[in-house]
Amino acid sequence: MAAKRGRRWIRRWGLSLGGMVLLGCMMLGAVGCDRYPIRAKDITPQTGQLLGDRWFYSAHSFREGLAQVEPVFHQGYGYINHQGNLVIPAEFDLAQDFSEGLAAVMKEGLYGFIDPSGEMVIEPQFQRKPLPGPQPIRAMADYQFQQGMASVRHNDRWGYINRDGRWVILPQFDAADGFVDDRAAVLVGDRWGIIDRTGQWIVSPQFMNIRSFQEGVAAAQDGDRWGFLDRTGNWVIPPQYRLAWSFAEGLAAVETEKGWGYIDTTGAWRIAPRFFWTLAFSDGIAGVESNYKSGYINKTGEWVVQPKFDSALEFRLGVAAVRVDADERGFGGRWGFIDRQGRWAIRPSYGDVYSFSDGFARVCLGGDRCGFIYR
Repeated sequence: MAAKRGRRWIRRWGLSLGGMVLLGCMMLGAVGCDRYPIRAKDITPQTGQLLGDRWFYSAHSFREGLAQVEPVFHQGYGYINHQGNLVIPAEFDLAQDFSEGLAAVMKEGLYGFIDPSGEMVIEPQFQRKPLPGPQPIRAMADYQFQQGMASVRHNDRWGYINRDGRWVILPQFDAADGFVDDRAAVLVGDRWGIIDRTGQWIVSPQFMNIRSFQEGVAAAQDGDRWGFLDRTGNWVIPPQYRLAWSFAEGLAAVETEKGWGYIDTTGAWRIAPRFFWTLAFSDGIAGVESNYKSGYINKTGEWVVQPKFDSALEFRLGVAAVRVDADERGFGGRWGFIDRQGRWAIRPSYGDVYSFSDGFARVCLGGDRCGFIYR
């Protein structure tokens, strides 16, 4: 279900991104955009409208009113606002999303933090993230402020700073996630444990993998099986699953030998395992894959949008990104957005998309011609 990402493609024609979409529809003709008429009644006239005509080599989703972008003909990363204006110049080697009013940016190989005005409030002094090692791949909230603290790397070790840039927990870990519910997962050697905000161990390093706390519990891997821990580090759902996602809206997706299904916080099955792949619930709906096609179910496991798409992302602001027209190997195709009834809200015209965030969704037309549409 992952969209494919490209890198740098220099546009040679004097067309806006919106013009490229229109041109693409004209060239596709009967097999293109006309195949996907918009019938949704609750979609506003502005839905899917392009934010200006600016386009980028790369772009992140909006966070706290700003989006990190790499503009064309610039040699660095900066930030745009909701009007599409570059309000923080593209002068950084790398840049992260804003979180709790600060964003990590790199200059001359070191990370510091800026505020929304672009002022460097914590001077560059922290190391670049290392390339992924043999540890299992997992989402990390490093260099992101959560609950007033951010994990950063110094002298090849990870610790935590506060918003003034002072060390709260000295660098001593091999990896460190962000704080949620006053707990953070940290790595020592090849095992994960859980610390509190003072750096004291709640659970000593013993897990193969662990996810952030969500809704009071955290999915953790013991050997080759996953279960769920409470805030004290005790198993509330013993390790028994092949894989597990975090809880969302009271349910967690877990995988057994029969496939993916959903459990509640007691470990009881709410939706029996039968899917090839699943997403977390959002807006009361979850994307799932069955028989090589993706659709959406409600919390009773009933189909609300029949499986007919090649890929699907989660619902945000009442719409979800889906992919159609992939080839027999699952490559290619185009992305658009549907409403909760499965009707097209934004025609499938894009080679790559992200879900809506802050009212905007990043979209790309071939390679790195990326821009934003708004809801």
